[in-house]
Amino acid sequence: MSVENFDQQPIEEDAEYLEINEVEEEIEQINNEEPVDEEGEGEDQMMDDDQIEIDMTNNSKGYYDLHKDSVFNIDSYGGICITGSADDTAQVWEIKDNAINTKTNQDGEPVERKMLFEIKHAESVINCYLTRPKGLYLISGDMNGLIKVFKTIKKGTWELIHEIQQVEELQWLKINNEVEGMFSFGGSDGSVWCYQLTKNDCSLLMSGFSHQQECTNGQFINYSLDDIQLLTISTDGSIVLWSVYTGEALMKWTDANFKSQSVPQWISLEVSPENNSQQQKLAAIGSTEGALALLNLQSHQVIYFTTAVIDTISEHEELSDLSIESISWLLSTSKPALLVVGLVRGDLLVFDIPTLKIRSQLKLEEAITKTYITSDNRRLFVSSMDGKVYTYDPFQINNEQSQWVAHGHNMGVLGFAVDEKNGLLITAGDDGVSLVFEC
Repeated sequence: MSVENFDQQPIEEDAEYLEINEVEEEIEQINNEEPVDEEGEGEDQMMDDDQIEIDMTNNSKGYYDLHKDSVFNIDSYGGICITGSADDTAQVWEIKDNAINTKTNQDGEPVERKMLFEIKHAESVINCYLTRPKGLYLISGDMNGLIKVFKTIKKGTWELIHEIQQVEELQWLKINNEVEGMFSFGGSDGSVWCYQLTKNDCSLLMSGFSHQQECTNGQFINYSLDDIQLLTISTDGSIVLWSVYTGEALMKWTDANFKSQSVPQWISLEVSPENNSQQQKLAAIGSTEGALALLNLQSHQVIYFTTAVIDTISEHEELSDLSIESISWLLSTSKPALLVVGLVRGDLLVFDIPTLKIRSQLKLEEAITKTYITSDNRRLFVSSMDGKVYTYDPFQINNEQSQWVAHGHNMGVLGFAVDEKNGLLITAGDDGVSLVFEC
């Protein structure tokens, strides 16, 4: 089901927010009418002794443990992984089926993966990538704002070709998955930068200075090779849509657009994927205190806004427990469009986009760190600080035991990558270990 009706009847600002208030009331009613079954949830989690023993085993097929501190982020492409760590390195290692890393050994134990290359930094590496769609470059960025670019010379060999230092503290770094060598990043000073790598050069495409506080996240929007935009967000409550090739700020939303009594400190965003049933580009943005906004990036309308996706918190909780850490879209030609939101408190909320109501929800024991929906829309992956990655049917998560759980970490899972082609899940652990699972 598409959401084309959002632009068929343009809404005046006052009327629009009246509808939003009504939506929030409906969501509250739904939550009251269909509360999360805490008792049922406990039954799902309180398994018998045999099941608990199984849950505590390592069901991975391989591991990589050469980092000396927490693994903050991970990217996988073309049979290799790159991981960024608090040990001030990014490391490239092999996951492809070959002599040392097919399946498990004869004892059934996970097999160690082989390191191919190490990138040394002077601070924690908070983002690193293998470029798409050709995999010609490695890009890594540390907290001090230093970005290193390596070019693939031949299989398993890379050469440093560029170092970039534009910000004192890096907040985020992203690649454009559809344009080889295009990447962007944002700094603690609110600045935004975008570069394009070519055979012999690294060209600055744009720099922007609209945000007044930390620029916390960004994402490319590709309409064509000649029309590429970049959406960025900030803790000052602003959201800016940029033209990559001109550097022009096409649209800026501020807290005034959302009529909020407090300024949303935006930290997470996700742009809707390409889909034949949905031609519009929508963006979902989440804040540190649970505010959620939906924007139409073509009409620039605010489709939906709520100051908090959860109505109440307990006495021992803080507003920061409602921080939205991850957002995922599901667009389908045969089923309703969904938006999945994961919170620090452990709540997993699934919104039905056409009605803007909460369709289903559940609560994990610890913080959710990442959500991911497979390209066929059949599986939802959810990582948690409890050290596990859960999979669900995205249309049936309410109090339902997960379809499959990845076990093996001694500490939280900070992120993961899914190799859908080869059926692999690769994790980034707070314990400094990455595990490879068949999923």
